[in-house]
Amino acid sequence: MLSYHSALECLLKAVQPLAPERVALTAAYGRMLAAPLVAPCAMPPFDQSLVDGYALRSSDTRRATPAQPVRLALGQTLTAGESPEQPLASRQAVRIMTGAPLPRGADTVIRMEESAVEAGAVLIPQPLPRGLDVQRCGAEIRRRTVVLRQGERLTPQRIGVALALGMHSVEVMRRPRVALVAPGDELLPPGAPWQPGKKWCSNLYALDIRAQELGCTSVNLGLVADTLESLTAQLQGGLASDVVVILGASGRGDHDFAARAMAAIGGDILFRGVATSPGRSVTVAHCGQTLIVGLPGSPWAAFVGFEVFVRPVLHAMLGQRPVLPVLQSATLATPVHVRPGVTHFLPARLRPGLTGWSALPVENMLTLARAEAQPLGLLVIPPHRRRLRAGARVRVQPITPC
Repeated sequence: MLSYHSALECLLKAVQPLAPERVALTAAYGRMLAAPLVAPCAMPPFDQSLVDGYALRSSDTRRATPAQPVRLALGQTLTAGESPEQPLASRQAVRIMTGAPLPRGADTVIRMEESAVEAGAVLIPQPLPRGLDVQRCGAEIRRRTVVLRQGERLTPQRIGVALALGMHSVEVMRRPRVALVAPGDELLPPGAPWQPGKKWCSNLYALDIRAQELGCTSVNLGLVADTLESLTAQLQGGLASDVVVILGASGRGDHDFAARAMAAIGGDILFRGVATSPGRSVTVAHCGQTLIVGLPGSPWAAFVGFEVFVRPVLHAMLGQRPVLPVLQSATLATPVHVRPGVTHFLPARLRPGLTGWSALPVENMLTLARAEAQPLGLLVIPPHRRRLRAGARVRVQPITPC
């Protein structure tokens, strides 16, 4: 069997970033940038007042004292959205509102509560420095600044910045299309009446949602019977997708038809079997532009397999950098015993502590469901390890944000 790193290298060589497309910024939430986002203008685009007050020339206030305040003739009032037409004359001031642009010649603002108005003039009781309560043009973002890098995800805050720069559309990576199919005569759809020997399918629907959460378009091909013909037909229908994930039937039993179905539709088998736990039966084929990944069928193994095999492929298709998940260091909370010779991936809860993250292995599905309030990750235990004591430093691949 291939090592995990060899299998992952083979997978990533088989995929390329998807073609970009241009979409409206207001519809770009969650999308990945296909090119750097460069500021077309400065932010703010002009010198603006940060307070309600009076805009003036600082040089006119040099001799001001409380006993002998400087009197500046008061001109027009500027509000946000207005554009001053005339420059500010010497020994003149204008009333200005927060966010309004300063007239040419003005270089400072005094707050209303720090000055007084008398007989059409504003009284300045002390010298004022240049730039007081003024936000200069480009103070937040200069023109042609790289605001966001290629591969970054568009969040509400990032979209808001782009809109504030006057942009209306953006070039993003096309969403990967992920099709999922679950073969198995023992599987029941959600809500179906229970039957002896049957069980409700969960992984097909949970991973459908996970694919969407990762920024993909998910296509649920449904449940299929444990026959080569039915699985082959569903695979053929999934070839319009970028990735097809088979949940089950990837082993070597009598009803494990994944590899044969891949070959039946013209797929080239890239590898079959990986030295991981779970995931020894993982089978991967390439058919045209579509990657087909056969994962174990149990909910636990399918969940882990999707994270460690499919997720890096989706990252690569979306042009994300780094493609591989970043491993973090954590302290093991309880001892772990594993069989050497394979790379183990163990779900764990991550708890913050005074000296960093603490990792507590998840023992069952109930614990996993209740752990959603805390960050989740996968302990990555290399093939040469057999035992890890409590307190040992371990490597963790985060699943949810830490």
